[in-house]
Amino acid sequence: MKPADRLKLTSALSKLVAKIAADLRVKMRTPGVAREAALRLHQDEKVGEDFDVWTDVLSRRAAVLWVLKSVYVRVLEDRGLVSPGRLLDLEAQHLFEKLAPHLGETAFLKWIYRDLASPNGGLPELFSPQPAELALPADELSRELIAFWRHKDADTGAYWSFAEERFEGELMGDLYQELDPVVKDRFALCQTPDFVRAFILDRTLTPAVEEFGADTVRMLDPSCGSGHFLIDGLKRLVAATTEKHTDWSKMDVVLHALARVVGVDLNDYACGLARARLIMTAAELAGVTTLEGASAFHPHVYWADGLEQVERDEVKPPLQFGLFEPAVERPRAELTRSDVRFALRKVYEIRFHAVVANPPYILERDEMRKAYHRELIGKDRRYVSATGKYSLGAPFTERCFQLAEKDGFVGIITSNNFTKRDFGKALIEKVLAGQDLTLVVDAAQAYIPFHSTPTVLLFGRCRTPVGDSVRAVLGKRGESGTPSDPAHGEVWRSIETRWASLGFDNDYISVADVSRSTLNAHPWSLGGGGAAELKQKIEMAAESTLGKQSESIGITCFTLEDDAFIAPEAVLVRHGIPVEQRRAMVEGDLIRDWTTAPTDVAVFPYDNALNVLESVAGTKLEAWLLPYKTRLSNNKMFGGRTKVEDGLRWYEYGRFTASKLRTQLSITFAFVATHNHFVLDRGGRVFKQSAPIIKLSRGVNEKMHLALVGVLNSSTACFWMKQVFYPKGSATSDISKAGLMPENNRYEFAATGLNAFPVPRGLAESSVSRIAATIDALATERTNQLPTSVLARRDALASSNALAAALRDAAQRELSAFLRMVFWQEELDWEVYRLTGLVPLESTALLDECEVHPDSRPFAWADGKPPDDISPRVANEYARRRRLIESDRFLGLIESPINKRLWRGTQGVFGRYDRTFLDKTKTALSAWLAQRVEDVARERNRYFSLEHLVAALQHDNSALAVCEVLADRRDFNLAQLVAQVLQAESVPQHPLHIYTLAGFAKRKAWERTWTEQTRADAGEKIVPEVPPNYANTDYLRPEYWQLRGKLDVPKERFIALTEVPGRTGVETLYGWAGWTPTQRVRAILTIDETLEDQDIALADRIGLLDSAWRLLPDVAREDPAVAARFKAELQALVGPNGPSPELVADWGQRFPPPKSRAAKAAKKPPAKRKTKTADPEEAEES
Repeated sequence: MKPADRLKLTSALSKLVAKIAADLRVKMRTPGVAREAALRLHQDEKVGEDFDVWTDVLSRRAAVLWVLKSVYVRVLEDRGLVSPGRLLDLEAQHLFEKLAPHLGETAFLKWIYRDLASPNGGLPELFSPQPAELALPADELSRELIAFWRHKDADTGAYWSFAEERFEGELMGDLYQELDPVVKDRFALCQTPDFVRAFILDRTLTPAVEEFGADTVRMLDPSCGSGHFLIDGLKRLVAATTEKHTDWSKMDVVLHALARVVGVDLNDYACGLARARLIMTAAELAGVTTLEGASAFHPHVYWADGLEQVERDEVKPPLQFGLFEPAVERPRAELTRSDVRFALRKVYEIRFHAVVANPPYILERDEMRKAYHRELIGKDRRYVSATGKYSLGAPFTERCFQLAEKDGFVGIITSNNFTKRDFGKALIEKVLAGQDLTLVVDAAQAYIPFHSTPTVLLFGRCRTPVGDSVRAVLGKRGESGTPSDPAHGEVWRSIETRWASLGFDNDYISVADVSRSTLNAHPWSLGGGGAAELKQKIEMAAESTLGKQSESIGITCFTLEDDAFIAPEAVLVRHGIPVEQRRAMVEGDLIRDWTTAPTDVAVFPYDNALNVLESVAGTKLEAWLLPYKTRLSNNKMFGGRTKVEDGLRWYEYGRFTASKLRTQLSITFAFVATHNHFVLDRGGRVFKQSAPIIKLSRGVNEKMHLALVGVLNSSTACFWMKQVFYPKGSATSDISKAGLMPENNRYEFAATGLNAFPVPRGLAESSVSRIAATIDALATERTNQLPTSVLARRDALASSNALAAALRDAAQRELSAFLRMVFWQEELDWEVYRLTGLVPLESTALLDECEVHPDSRPFAWADGKPPDDISPRVANEYARRRRLIESDRFLGLIESPINKRLWRGTQGVFGRYDRTFLDKTKTALSAWLAQRVEDVARERNRYFSLEHLVAALQHDNSALAVCEVLADRRDFNLAQLVAQVLQAESVPQHPLHIYTLAGFAKRKAWERTWTEQTRADAGEKIVPEVPPNYANTDYLRPEYWQLRGKLDVPKERFIALTEVPGRTGVETLYGWAGWTPTQRVRAILTIDETLEDQDIALADRIGLLDSAWRLLPDVAREDPAVAARFKAELQALVGPNGPSPELVADWGQRFPPPKSRAAKAAKKPPAKRKTKTADPEEAEES
């Protein structure tokens, strides 16, 4: 099938799967037979997921199984294995309808599947009901599925055809991988390309056949997915058996080979697809052309967790109800998880001569499975590699060796994260060190389809190590672009053709025999071209390590609920959080190029001595956090316990290491970045987990701090760190369109790895601290020239001309400071080369300060010649350095964009931060104007319209100057600019105008939680339900999601009173978001009184009154007496229980959320008001 057709088919079927899954999900969650069966299966699968979360995935699995069976039917029809047809043949359905006229399309499909599942000449392995199929889809959905297969192409008149489809081909892999996105993520579905499979099988199954014999060899894939390895293995075993037994029939050969290929997978529909592919492949190999002939094939594919050690566990045999009847082997598709566990014990009694795998790379998040993996069996864990935040690739690697026969062959493609991350230490030093590793291939630079995660290929034999070295293919650089044929990409072709060539070295790989003792220690350094030797040379030049010079390196705090604790400072000021309970929170992606960009602020529930506050009752801090109390109380700590269960107060952070903040100086760094970014912090801030800090030993002065910041920010340090730490994968469009360039790889710079960082000998006496101090001062100078700093100066706001001139001057000063930073960074890099012995001591001399563009640095010269924009003296020195770079392989390794500072600034994922001075200027001007508009709104102390704000600002010279520069024109439209602020910074008051139907349902869940929380706080024995997160689709407008986020935190500046009848567009009324609940209710009642005076019907005012009623619990917390008065006033209008749901629903239908906002309406002059339109502002002022 052509790629475009394959994509079209998969896309169409995935839409059907989504519809069927939604239908099945409801049935599985509704009390009844299906739910009871689901509860039993949930227990049988031994997962720790919540039942509702699990049934979401279960319904998707069942939907895929239902749809895939229709695919199998179509395959059998097109292959001529069933005649007459079933799905395409209308007569089959007509016959069924005559026999069962009252049954629908679902029953028809079930009849087809049951017929084809017959043990007498059918294919029960494909069509038998599987445990996940606990409910059946609605008839209309089955009708749609049948119609899909019967639909003829309008141009060709043809149906979807599988007549020419290869079962090892890409279509079957696409069906496995793409039919449901949630299942794909949950099970980390990932196909293994054919060229990778061939490479692995060439070094596992093929030598196993040669050593153990074609008749003996058994092959296993413990994470088989849709069976790619199994099909290839079957073909190889058939070929080897045919060659040995020339007198055997094809059928005998295939049956013999099929019995020795075993697959296991946790995804039931992947197992079903693997069985289907194996049966069809076996039929092709055996020359079988009938369904009866194909029914002889029973693939050994088992729906189970490949990590379950059933051979060590106590497993109960399946029940046999007929005592004197012979046990009948059931189709493997029908086996429950308990049945499979028993069956696998027998399968595992004999180990495997070849074990191959492409296991999932995801972290294990299921607490029950984690506990199982870490369970003690005797003195040892089941999986010693299941430590820390481990990837599933680690225990799967261990499992492959557990299940291999003595001297058996193992081949795995897996994530390379274990080579650098902490959890990999146990895998390397306790598992792999005890096995005979034979080949390690760094495939991180190769382009492998479906594998965005950097990978490594491991080959070994299940025996004690042989020899002192291991062949290693070491990576150097990636492809220059995406290869048209991945199998012939430069990197992969180099690996495939030259892995055996000791000493081979090209632009992409180098091949070496690495000492086994080196590979027995964590971390691994798999860089080629001399990278390992250079790393060792840098370490040999050290007098100490960073860990030895530090009291601690690591995380200071994490809140466990950032959305509740962290916000722009203006938001916390607006809501009255006092200055002593606000602290700047440093985030890792804001630490770039020697500075920390302006950051958000955290609510700080600690006193001046950094002890947690004893109580927050009655404070503004409590008022801010109280809506999220149940969420905060139930935040999970390490080990699965909640924060409160661990003895913490509900309002404090999940972790706060006060001792790290009791001294002023700290070195903080970006935990995830493409390059090394370290900054000296002089106190007063707190640091997220994405910005760990280094606390040097007590008494170390600022000069030594700067010296260490300097060496840590050097290109030498970047090289060393990239040998030690884990790359998260090539960047995609979120960072750079040149995604395959290795300098765009993001790394995790873990604190534990930094302990071993080599501090060069003579650092304290060198010029590093002086250079670092210079760069640090220049970074401060750059910050002082930012547009936000300019806008803080009163003289700059005197006029638009003065402001424009001040911004131009700041831009020039900022650029000059930046270019001087580039110069000094270059001097720093070469000073560190001198300290580490990479250049002779006398080979570098500090130059006089000048401005240097990043492209003018020696390594970046396009044609090898110095550019024209640098002075002759600098050009001569840079030319000398260029010659050293070209002649010295170690310098050549470091002096490249991979290790040299890229000076990209704070970019952030998806480019969320401004990069250019112009971008920052526009953002700063917009923020200043928004704050000025808010100041006007706050000063009014009453509701207002766009017109009122414009009137207040039209004589404000500073505001007019900012508007003119922002609009870049003298005839700017003030009303339009202010309207844009209102649109971007306001959220409606009434929930029906904020949320979609799904979002409104979540809002009601939150309101139930608040009610339960109030009862619990009053002493009632009740456990409030943890409310759900919101998603962007739960809000009616993207602006609301951006302002509120997943916890619906009110970060807007203004309240849009869209429930006021007759006030839309430019006439919409607004309130200040900093109003207390009491002020808001008072404003609402004032507006309602005016509306009543205007003869506006009560039914039209219900939305406004409902908004006031919803605020009463918050008012009661401020002043119960005032709340009682408000409640009585509202009850007089809407009854004792507030507005009824029916009245609110009726109002919501008649007054839907506004389709247009003030920014659009402001382009037109305001329309004249109708006579009965309320104008409460004028009424109040009159």
